[in-house]
Amino acid sequence: MPRSAKTPCRHIGCRALVDKPGFCPAHQRQTYRAQKQTAGHAYQERNRFYQRAAWKRLREQHLSLEPLCRECRKAGRLVVGEVVDHIRPFQSPADPLALDAGNLQTLCKPCHNAKTRSDTNRRRGN
Repeated sequence: MPRSAKTPCRHIGCRALVDKPGFCPAHQRQTYRAQKQTAGHAYQERNRFYQRAAWKRLREQHLSLEPLCRECRKAGRLVVGEVVDHIRPFQSPADPLALDAGNLQTLCKPCHNAKTRSDTNRRRGN
């Protein structure tokens, strides 16, 4: 079976040739590290948000007003909620949705995991 022609590495200025379109081994590692570092930074920033006193106060206040899982209540079940969930995800801690009490709902862990999985699939286009 004939092989296709090699293509240049996609990294600007690199002259290495690779079998399939993409990066050479040296730049694959470099690109992977940069993506991992960026994703890690966003995760750390979001995680710090949940440690802030303002969020903890809002969470406790919301749980006292709505102690039962909203999704289970719709289905006719009474289940104590453990997670205060953002109905519409916020982009950064500075986003007004982050501390908007009207954007919160109480969910049990299984309902929260299902919603998170659904949101992730929708964002990925699955």
